[in-house]
Amino acid sequence: MNSIASRPLLSGEDLDTAIDQARTELAGLLRGSEDIVGTGGPQAVAEARALLAALLDRRVTEAAARMDERDARAVAAARTDRNEAIAVTGALLYWLSADEAAWPEVALTFGRLSYDRYTDPWPGAESPDPDDLDAACDLLLRGARYDDADERTTLYLFLALRDRQHLLACPNDAKALMTWGRRLLTFPDAGGLGRSSLHDMLELELLNRVGSVTPAGPAAPGGPASPAGPFVPWSRPPLQLAAVLI
Repeated sequence: MNSIASRPLLSGEDLDTAIDQARTELAGLLRGSEDIVGTGGPQAVAEARALLAALLDRRVTEAAARMDERDARAVAAARTDRNEAIAVTGALLYWLSADEAAWPEVALTFGRLSYDRYTDPWPGAESPDPDDLDAACDLLLRGARYDDADERTTLYLFLALRDRQHLLACPNDAKALMTWGRRLLTFPDAGGLGRSSLHDMLELELLNRVGSVTPAGPAAPGGPASPAGPFVPWSRPPLQLAAVLI
């Protein structure tokens, strides 16, 4: 799977052709799975899945960067590619053992794609699935190394943890959120958020944490307590932010 990283980046018709060829190759390997020796074995299937997933991920990122949300066909095509990439990457991740060298990168890809689906910004999106958010947080956390994480990965981790923290407050997520927020501050543009905006977001998170451990004020009889603080969602989805980092 290391050879995939050394391949030249494709775009446009060349990328479309490469995806078609990768699909055909994977389908042929899967059809011949009964004759596992003749098809090159599980390793050949894993290589084919890794290549197809990488190409689809590339096309989704390119599509997001130039997306016209009024073009229903383009939106549908991007969603189809993303769902296929998630399925192929998930199958590859299931096959790999956690101690293999390729596992972290595959986990990061699956996590990013899952978060992109959770935060789908295009018209007609389905309701966000918390399972996608859990997959994003858990796999990004397992796949990323603090000292080596690039700007794109750090951005995804910060935003995914922030979203989950506001759905279900968890001390571990709160700590990880601040840790990866500080990591994001080490990049000049803070993942496209801007250092000033990121400082404001971290400050708000700290205030929310303080509010969550202090009395929220009296509640009406039989009613819930008032929330500790508002959740202010970021206006730009991570896929659009990350597109400028590639």
